[in-house]
Amino acid sequence: MTRLTLLHTNDIHGRVNQLLRIAGMVKRIKREVAEEGGYCRYLDAGDAEDTLLLESSLTRGTAMDAILKASEADHVALGNAIPVRYGQQVIPDLAEWLGKPILCANLFDLSGVLQPGLEPYRIEQIGPLKVAWIGFTAQLVYYAPFFHLDARDPVSLLPDLVREVRERGAKTVIVVSHIGSKKDIELAELGLDVEVIIGGHDHKIIDPPLKVKDTLIVQTGDYGRFLGRLDLEVDDSSGKVTGFKGNLLPVTEDLPEDTGALNAFHEQQARAGRMMAVPVGVLEEPLELSSTKECPAGDLLADALLDRVKDAEICLVMAGHWTCGLDAGTVTQGKLYAALRSTGNPARVEMTGAEIERFLCKALRPHLDERQLIRLRHNQVGMPHIAGIEVVDGDVEEGWLTIVKNGEPLEPDRKYIIATSDLEISEILDYFVVPLEKAQFEMPTILPEVLEQYIQAHSPIAAPKDGRLAAHLFCKTGSV
Repeated sequence: MTRLTLLHTNDIHGRVNQLLRIAGMVKRIKREVAEEGGYCRYLDAGDAEDTLLLESSLTRGTAMDAILKASEADHVALGNAIPVRYGQQVIPDLAEWLGKPILCANLFDLSGVLQPGLEPYRIEQIGPLKVAWIGFTAQLVYYAPFFHLDARDPVSLLPDLVREVRERGAKTVIVVSHIGSKKDIELAELGLDVEVIIGGHDHKIIDPPLKVKDTLIVQTGDYGRFLGRLDLEVDDSSGKVTGFKGNLLPVTEDLPEDTGALNAFHEQQARAGRMMAVPVGVLEEPLELSSTKECPAGDLLADALLDRVKDAEICLVMAGHWTCGLDAGTVTQGKLYAALRSTGNPARVEMTGAEIERFLCKALRPHLDERQLIRLRHNQVGMPHIAGIEVVDGDVEEGWLTIVKNGEPLEPDRKYIIATSDLEISEILDYFVVPLEKAQFEMPTILPEVLEQYIQAHSPIAAPKDGRLAAHLFCKTGSV
């Protein structure tokens, strides 16, 4: 009988201080388990990275993988956050900084080739046991149209994968998944003699472990609030779990941060610092940000997007992409990416004059600007900002606006080419929803890169003057 302890996390999302504490817990527990004659592995089920952490944002997520490596993470599944934000070309970088391939068996190009930097599974000898670790990532609608990727259904892939690893001698099969608890249950219901599923993606707390048929499913919630611990007794000949105990260990602020992981973080801070010091351009005036009225930060982003999107006539963009404004003087990459953390992608869509009016009427309604969205890392949505047009009069409660372009009113039935981002045309805001197939996206470009290149091309830049939106439209009275 072999005692195997699985420590696990998921969806840390840039909470680096929690990971530093987790690292200390992991190393202590690994020592204790080894002293008692057992074996211990630490698994992360994806999405440790996040733009919330500036070092993660600047390094396209690789900083967190370097810290996971220093935290003695043994196997890491591919989350969805990084490839969707930055494209699949960053995956090899994640693997390089982790020091090993990322586990993921279901993300292919359209010719059926698994993406570089990934491996579908890893087979490891642990004492008398031969253990297979299989990874999966979430299927997202964005992969096929934007990245030309085929994210296949784990339910359809798992039977062949289990058969393959068993043919290679694995007796114990463990899945490290970033597909969500409902999908994990579907995998378990296949009855394929998978011993454990370490889950992530939907931020569920599963405590105690959920047993579906003969498979144990565990998940720790999110943000490094807990370190999961699952102690298994495994039969050496069959590889089956004969006994288990699982619980979630709170990661509290009084726990010490691990020195090795902290040193790795300091190295990533220094790396990010070098990137942050790179000059982008000069602002002649400060870029102020407001969530309740037209502001220079929002206007400049609108100008940059209008300039970026081919053939665009008009730009519609929300101020909520910004976290804070920018001071006058030299703008560095660090200052820019700290102020504009958005991972929104430039989009080209067509809208009629009437649809533009409807969008702006909704976006200008009182209190909608105050909504805080997870997509914006809990920033307020803020006010809409425009370029290429002016709104000179209107009453959003009555549902009408006078919008002019080059001094002439917009034609209600004419289609205009609009520069915007994926957020503005999504169901998240519900101002004007555009089906994905009817929009053209520049992937994996994100809005900070758009603004960076605009500032470089037009420096020095004066703050845009307001007046694109009639001031009385920002009245805060009335109801939504």
